[in-house]
Parts: sequence; C-alpha cells; structure tokens
Amino acid sequence: MGDSVVVHLIRHEKTNANLKGKYIGWTDESINAKELYFNVPLCPKLVYGSDLKRCKETAHLYFPGAIYLPEENFRELNFGDFEMKTYEELKRSSIYRQWIDDPQKVPPPNGESYEDFLHRVVRTFQQIISQNADYTFVVHGGVIRVLLSIFGPMEKSFQQILVSHRTIYSLEWPDYSQVKEGKRCKLLSVEPIMAKESL
Repeated sequence: MGDSVVVHLIRHEKTNANLKGKYIGWTDESINAKELYFNVPLCPKLVYGSDLKRCKETAHLYFPGAIYLPEENFRELNFGDFEMKTYEELKRSSIYRQWIDDPQKVPPPNGESYEDFLHRVVRTFQQIISQNADYTFVVHGGVIRVLLSIFGPMEKSFQQILVSHRTIYSLEWPDYSQVKEGKRCKLLSVEPIMAKESL
C-alpha cells in the first residue's frame, strides 16, 4: 500500500431489472437491498463510480463515510433497442443473435458500439489512476468486464469474463505508470462481500 497501485472493482447491488434478467444500461433504476448491513473489508475515503443511482446507492450502503465521485463515462453499455428487455423477448431477433455472437463487432440498434464503450471506460480509468495508491470503484458489470479484459493478469475476452454482485475484484500493479501504459496487473484477487439483515 502506498508503493504500488491497488484497484478494487465492485459491481452495484441488484435492481429489479437485474432480478428479471433485463438488459439495463443507462436506465436509472434504484437498488433493492437498502435494508441490509454489509461487511465490506475496505475503508476508502474516496469512491469512484458511475453517475447512475444503482452505483451511487451501493457506494453509500457499502461506504457510508466516503465521498462519492460520480462519472458519466463509467456508465454501463448503452443497449439501445435492447434496453430493459430480456433474452426471451429478444431471442427471435436476428440482429440480437448477431450481437450475442459477436458483441465486439455488432452494436445494439440505436445503442453503443463495444469500441466506444471500451474507449470511454479505459480512458477515464487511466485518467483517475494518477499515483501509487488504493482506488475503489463501484461500477457496472460491463465496466468491470472491460477493465478485467484489458488489465487482468491473464488474457481473456470480454465474453469470457463473468462478474458477480457482492464481490471485490482487486488488481495490483507495481507502479501507476504501468496502468497508463495499458499493462496487465501482476495480481488479481477476488473476495466476497457478506451481508446480513439490519438489527
């Protein structure tokens, strides 16, 4: 700590759309788990994340004493015409099937291309990592998958990476300049976040 860069990536708590299996991108929906107490093994003073409610609310639940710094560029992919729809509703669409097979080349209709999504996330992430320190982010599943595909210790595609709720993905580099250069981290650890009902 202090002589390296450690980045903690946390996915927001579930919303109704998540529970129903809907694609939720830029829709600003609140989280469900507002009455739970969380035992999070981190105590950051600053938390970075998306400007959407589900990330802000999760950060306030997990880190009530921290300052939250919202950033529009950390939003989930804009799903366009697929927004707030389920697989069952979309499975007969040929363009949806093309997107599922190759999301890096086929954008959602009226949505965002994978390249645009990747560039805005990685560019903003690299701007924030400005010195050797610990950084905590509360963001969306797609954002974490992008960052793990680019900076994870092993080469994996976006499609190969699964990201869970209530989990901390911690990446470590020897020096912040390696993040700026787009180098993969030296270490990745995964730790669950435990929850219990409020007393």
